[in-house]
Amino acid sequence: MWDEGRRAQTPIDFAVGASVFLLTLAFVVAFVPTVFDPFSGAATASPVVSDRVAAGLAGDLLAASPTEPGVLSPACTAAFFEGNATLGNVSGCPDGVDDDAATQFGLDEEVLVVIHALNESAPTGNASSTVAVETRHASRDVTLNRTTDDPSGLARRDVSVSQRVVSIDGDQYRLTVRVW
Repeated sequence: MWDEGRRAQTPIDFAVGASVFLLTLAFVVAFVPTVFDPFSGAATASPVVSDRVAAGLAGDLLAASPTEPGVLSPACTAAFFEGNATLGNVSGCPDGVDDDAATQFGLDEEVLVVIHALNESAPTGNASSTVAVETRHASRDVTLNRTTDDPSGLARRDVSVSQRVVSIDGDQYRLTVRVW
């Protein structure tokens, strides 16, 4: 009944089947763990968070006008970085301009906000940039560095960074937000 001369190509069929099985197994082993990545805790702060804070500060909270995002109000900028509610209220800044960035944007993470010259790298830790800001009432030297936590541990942790180019009184600066 069974004729050895009329057999199909069994070794080739076996090799193709085994190859398909091994490729499928390799695919499953390689890609199934990535299915669960969105549910695991991230080691770094999300870049979306730092980008949201940078966009909110440059385009809304510190902006001189909603039609000109990136052009910062000197008084609101001074009120934010000094944490001065009185200066913010007198200057017509949005409510809560004196709150830190984490409180303002409802974050649990630590946030460092720095405005510095375009050609300088962003200061980290306790380094700061000082700019003379003209307000309606007087000229003030404002340290443009505000953080929610002691930034000395910043170098030891993973950080998410976002930047925007902003203008204060016609001079360009870089707004850097670090979230960790």
